[in-house]
Amino acid sequence: MRPSGVRAAAAAAALCLGVAACGATGTARHSANIGDFSLIEVGRAHLQIAADGRSAVVQVQTSPPTVCAIAYGRTSALGSIADDPDMGGTAISRHIVVLGGLAPGTTYHFLLTATDAEGRVFQTPALASFTTPRGTSALGRDVAIGAKIVAVSSQWSSAYSAANAVDGNLSTAWASNGDGDRAFITIDLGRERKITGISFITREMSDGSAITRTYAVVVDGRRRYGPFPAGSPVDPHIVPVSFTGRFLRFEVVRSTGGNTGAAEIEVFSAI
Repeated sequence: MRPSGVRAAAAAAALCLGVAACGATGTARHSANIGDFSLIEVGRAHLQIAADGRSAVVQVQTSPPTVCAIAYGRTSALGSIADDPDMGGTAISRHIVVLGGLAPGTTYHFLLTATDAEGRVFQTPALASFTTPRGTSALGRDVAIGAKIVAVSSQWSSAYSAANAVDGNLSTAWASNGDGDRAFITIDLGRERKITGISFITREMSDGSAITRTYAVVVDGRRRYGPFPAGSPVDPHIVPVSFTGRFLRFEVVRSTGGNTGAAEIEVFSAI
């Protein structure tokens, strides 16, 4: 996916994760029982920061396959951790990890750790850092965060509840129970709003299913807009719109089928 529309001027940055390139900080954390991450890293890991500054995606490949996790936070104490949900309880070689819940215009520190099937542990030798962009403010603020869920086609489980689509955290997601192109979710903004932009950030499965390609929005049960292209954590693909409403029903129009849903739904309003 490529940045487009209002995102063109604020395209996600692609950065190499080498300690020098990302600005290493802190001191070495290795002990005699922990190997250097470079011993198992294939190529160079890459970091992409979303243009709105709310998330980042780390892509790294290891050989042998490993269980990989990234600890991150605003200080050297870190405090948050993320891994690749595609691991499914086992080791894999290609890792894609979403660092969610970030704040725009903020510096974060992070550390990569991996364990192979023989129990060997590998870690980056020092903290690296990155700074999120300040995000796009021209469209206003995201009023979908914390919105009430009025209706949903289905949800896979409580861990993948509809509320995850409006919690402001890209590390969580709403997943339907196999609804495919029939998936929908309706949110209540609390009062009528003048909407300036919308985004549907799709979830996806490692087997290529559950990816929403396009979606539509029905406003107050009357007016339908779209279809629009869905976004990703790195490129939310915010679509500029101009309408007023309170109840918004997001409908999957075209997908790869399966447990379709959203990592996040964004609705921007200047009021």
